[in-house]
Amino acid sequence: MTKRITQVFLGLMALAFCKVGIEALIDPQAVVAQAGIMLDNPSAASSMRAVDGGMHLMFGLYCIFGIFKDLKGPLQLLILYTSGFVLGRATGIFADGVPNSFVTTWLITESVCFLISITLTALLRRSGRQV
Repeated sequence: MTKRITQVFLGLMALAFCKVGIEALIDPQAVVAQAGIMLDNPSAASSMRAVDGGMHLMFGLYCIFGIFKDLKGPLQLLILYTSGFVLGRATGIFADGVPNSFVTTWLITESVCFLISITLTALLRRSGRQV
């Protein structure tokens, strides 16, 4: 049962990563505009295409790989990814103040995904699955 839940979770994360990745490759300004970011030069747009576009697309494909071949690697990636975002956003709140509702929603989403990733990793280890 835990394996199936993990596969579904990885599938949902894959969809989210791939969606953001494809959108950012096509129109990076549209992706970051909701956070109030302006990409006003080719270097800024290229950086967002790389990070929000290419990297997210590859993370999504890796989650798809994990559904069929290896649950451990993608879960570890999700733990690192989400904990990094939570740390960065929390630091931003203390240093800069409360962000807009779009960014706050992402903080909550990333926190929940972090907790789910940690929980699934622990459950898979406890059940003796190869994680």
